[in-house]
Amino acid sequence: MVEKIFKKLAFYIFSILIIFWNIGPFLWILLTSLKPASQIMQLPPIFPANYTIDAYKNVLLGSHFPQYLFNSFMVSLSTVLITIPFSLLAAYGISRFSFRGKTSILFMIMILFTIPSISLVAALYKLFYALGWINLPISLICNYSALNFPLAFFLLIKYIDKIPIEMDCAALIDGCTHFQTFRYIITPISSPGIISAAILVFIFCWNEFLFALTFTLDETTRMASVGIALFQGTYEIPWGDIAAASVAVTLPLLAFLTFFQKYIVQGLTSGAVKE
Repeated sequence: MVEKIFKKLAFYIFSILIIFWNIGPFLWILLTSLKPASQIMQLPPIFPANYTIDAYKNVLLGSHFPQYLFNSFMVSLSTVLITIPFSLLAAYGISRFSFRGKTSILFMIMILFTIPSISLVAALYKLFYALGWINLPISLICNYSALNFPLAFFLLIKYIDKIPIEMDCAALIDGCTHFQTFRYIITPISSPGIISAAILVFIFCWNEFLFALTFTLDETTRMASVGIALFQGTYEIPWGDIAAASVAVTLPLLAFLTFFQKYIVQGLTSGAVKE
């Protein structure tokens, strides 16, 4: 009995330590954003007697950061609206139909995972420059859609593979076409996988830095991830403003993850257990 209580206590202590290890950096940034500027670099670090929201006023009211947040949201949302339908159609086609070259297509999609993003920057910059897309959101949307397609595809194909093929056959016998079967049967059943894929694609776009830095040049199109890195002071680095901007970028993602965590876990673990 004592051994059982000890194991349970050890498990809870270990879990609490892991939780604090993961959320510790965010709590530190949150504390930094609320400190007066004179105490941010003080060593050893202390909890201030008085907290202030001056950094949030500087970021949200005295800079272009709200525009950066809006740009990030619109680019991320546009990427999701393009990537998910195409990846869902591709996953349905690969899962339900047999045709020549199917294995080669899957292999080529897998290859996209292994290509380092840094190796694509120069070629994509030349392409978008020739098209006149530099400093336009369409360059990021097209790029992110292509990069996130394999991720969404493999998440969705695993989910569709779990749906019994007999449901497709029953719909076809009742007079549905393949597209109607896809629209009215497969898509509603796959909604948890679709939601999880959409959120993961959104998070990737929201956090992406390399392409956002390369393809955007001014405040009208700059993304929030780049805006944080470009905060500058006259004589010193404004750590309080940077911390406040980091919190402002992180909170929407935390809200999304908290609200949709059930669908994310269900989508990521689909196909992990053989039924």
